[in-house]
Amino acid sequence: MLKKVAMTFMLGASTLFGFGIGNYQITPEFGGNISYQDTTNTTFTYGGYARVWLGVSRVVIAPQVKYDVMYQKRSGNYDNLQAGGLLGFEVPVLPLTLYVGGSWSTFYSVNLDDTAAFNYGIKMDVPLIPFLTIGIDGVYQAPKIAGGSRLTMNRIGLTIGLAF
Repeated sequence: MLKKVAMTFMLGASTLFGFGIGNYQITPEFGGNISYQDTTNTTFTYGGYARVWLGVSRVVIAPQVKYDVMYQKRSGNYDNLQAGGLLGFEVPVLPLTLYVGGSWSTFYSVNLDDTAAFNYGIKMDVPLIPFLTIGIDGVYQAPKIAGGSRLTMNRIGLTIGLAF
């Protein structure tokens, strides 16, 4: 009887903070980010993201959606929506996940064409608070401007999230 109660408690707790059986895991994560972008008019972006980390052993993949607002010094802000996926590796011994991936990127309120984006970063699970994550996230993309030339964007920023 005690084993059944313990097993029920363990399964219930695992659904609150991700789900892992043996070498498999399913961990939803969502959070916010602030970034620095080195372009003429934009230096600051902020936004949010949602991912679901799926893994076997130490290799993980994560479908993701990101939404960023790019703050403009001189003109109105514009938005960037990305949808894609990540491939990561959990570092043994440390609570770190290194990842790279790609997304389809769409811009709103600005004359930039849709483009592909390259995502990269590091996610760290905070040891003292089991559901909190922090990280460094980067995005490289080069959308076409309405006139035909390309605008190179490389954003690097900090993330803070909740992983269940």
